[in-house]
Amino acid sequence: MIYSTWINQFHSVFLIFFSFVGYVQSDVPRPRGVSLSKAPLYSPTKDFTCFDGTITIPFNYVNDDYCDCFDGSDEPGTSACLNGFFHCTNAGHRPQNIPSSRVNDGVCDCCDGTDEYASGETCANTCEELGREARAEAQRLAELYKAGSHLRLELIEKGNAKRNEMAEQLQQLEKDKAEAVQIKDEKENLKNDLEAKENEALKVYREAEELEKQKKAEEERQNSIKEALEHFSKYDVNQDGVLTMDEIIIAQVFDKDNNGNLDEEEIKYFFGENENIDKEIFTTATWPLLKPLLMVKDGYFKPAGEEEDIEPEQEADAEEAGGDLETEYGGHDDEASELDLPQDDAEEHEQEVETEQGNVYDEETQKLVDDATEARRQHTDAERTVREIEANIRKIQQNLEKDYGLQQEYATLDGECWEYEDKEYVYKLCVFQKVTQKSKNGGAEVGLGNWGEWAGVDHNKYSIMKYTNGVACWNGPSRMTTVHISCGLETKLLSVTEPFRCEYKMEFSTPAACDDSSPTGQHSSHDEL
Repeated sequence: MIYSTWINQFHSVFLIFFSFVGYVQSDVPRPRGVSLSKAPLYSPTKDFTCFDGTITIPFNYVNDDYCDCFDGSDEPGTSACLNGFFHCTNAGHRPQNIPSSRVNDGVCDCCDGTDEYASGETCANTCEELGREARAEAQRLAELYKAGSHLRLELIEKGNAKRNEMAEQLQQLEKDKAEAVQIKDEKENLKNDLEAKENEALKVYREAEELEKQKKAEEERQNSIKEALEHFSKYDVNQDGVLTMDEIIIAQVFDKDNNGNLDEEEIKYFFGENENIDKEIFTTATWPLLKPLLMVKDGYFKPAGEEEDIEPEQEADAEEAGGDLETEYGGHDDEASELDLPQDDAEEHEQEVETEQGNVYDEETQKLVDDATEARRQHTDAERTVREIEANIRKIQQNLEKDYGLQQEYATLDGECWEYEDKEYVYKLCVFQKVTQKSKNGGAEVGLGNWGEWAGVDHNKYSIMKYTNGVACWNGPSRMTTVHISCGLETKLLSVTEPFRCEYKMEFSTPAACDDSSPTGQHSSHDEL
């Protein structure tokens, strides 16, 4: 009721104001280009002092087409001062100030034509017509704000209810978190206790397993040494315990490139700097290099591109050889890697070992393992629950910290999305979240900015939203969007433009913008600039 009365009073005052201005401003004596409010400063009965107080000049110097004051205040009716302003009375419409440079420039800037008094330009007085249009627009806006204010009150009520609901949810989540943390700590203590018992029970099995591994490794090492010595004896023709270069030439197995010739590079590869090698050097250094070569020649490994099957026995020998090379001798990884040793069998073997281990425990140990596994699962679930609650708490806290307007009128718009389509793109505005663009021809969405801040100026901070840090343009800055908000009876995305490269402008209407200050803020006379 109060707001409705205020709107009616505003409209009446608006109409009376223009009528009064048209009468009063035309009758008060003052130099050309001076506004009514500044008329007392231009008294023809005394000298004129510049507004900046720097100098005082005879009054007849005012509007003499020569700039005496640094601030241009002595030439309000001419274009002599570059920094001066000319006041358009515009009786019947809004008064207006224009830069002095526009005076007598042949262009009618004032609707009453008073700025072109000496240019010879004939300016029609359009103030009455413009005044009628302005008053009609003022009437339309007054009715719009009157209707929109009722919808805004509903948004305010819902916004405050939403904020109160979030505050209650936050309190409940804090309680839930305390309970969840307590449960997590209990589960962690239980897990630690059962894992200690599990480790103690498995210690015997692990020790036995380690001994078995060591035994197997030793057996493999001995087998490898035995195999190496057998080959050494085979190549040592004179059986003197020393393998010479002549003997390896006779053996014809050291030909790496399989071209029928054993060159110096191949001899050096197997012998190093030695002129001959004994059993120990052969076993530790030469055999690890020679064995993969023999296996390739025997068909244990397929050259790249071939698809013939490998016999199971050969595959097993290949695995054993690969294991021998890695565990026993190490080194020369580059040469071994070129053979593409199979990995799938090793992974399957590990899985089989794990399965076997699960079946060899006694009943009591198996129960401890199962209990510890279940405790670990429950502890993981409890940790996940705490993290989820903390994430919800952070989200609500962030929302509570958001500026939803002076009376929470924009709160219900948070997360709601509106779209606008032009010939090429579909634009989406998700209020307080993000702005995106998607081509109608397909493809992924492109981020045009994420919620940043309110960026309105002067009296209305909530007239512009700013979304920043969008996807970077090609060889350009990150995209950003400003959303200009106006009063409307429905919430709607009205238009989208790109006034500058990578900078987008949206026009958005909503009843939340139909606040009491908007009519006066948008339609004040702005008598002084």
